Amino acid sequence: MSFPRQQRDLVTTVGLLVEAASYLQRGIAADIEDETGLPGMWFETLVRLHRTPGHRLRMNEMATQVSFPPSSFSRLIDRMEARDLVERVPDLTNRRATLVQTTTSGETRLLKALAVHEQSAQARLADFLSEDEIEALEAITRKIRDANAAGHSSPSGNAATPTSLAG
Repeated sequence: MSFPRQQRDLVTTVGLLVEAASYLQRGIAADIEDETGLPGMWFETLVRLHRTPGHRLRMNEMATQVSFPPSSFSRLIDRMEARDLVERVPDLTNRRATLVQTTTSGETRLLKALAVHEQSAQARLADFLSEDEIEALEAITRKIRDANAAGHSSPSGNAATPTSLAG
């Protein structure tokens, strides 16, 4: 079976984008874990909390953002809490909700991991691209992410779920 030219090109383009993102994400996550001991999902959780005002979010909102079922995310937070990276606190605006927030230790570990992330991203991405290419890549990937974010659906009616670390 052969694809029409435009469809084949899009299949290749999307495949390359996904493959490149996967290699980049796995490589950076491995560098962070090797240097800091923080597994990738722990790093992603700490980054999301760090970028949130007050460094706290409701548990169910965090689970949605990292594409984890609530029970799996709860176990992830249990492990992070045992390492003093995050803590659960009551949500004073909703008695049924629980917030997760970073601890001082979690913020310290995150800052170390962010330095490793910066070095790894430089070596794995920025060393191969010009400043103009990096700016274009950011604009293009932000546009793709926003067009496919949760709540936006495809022509088939399927809604997407974002999993990026970007702000």
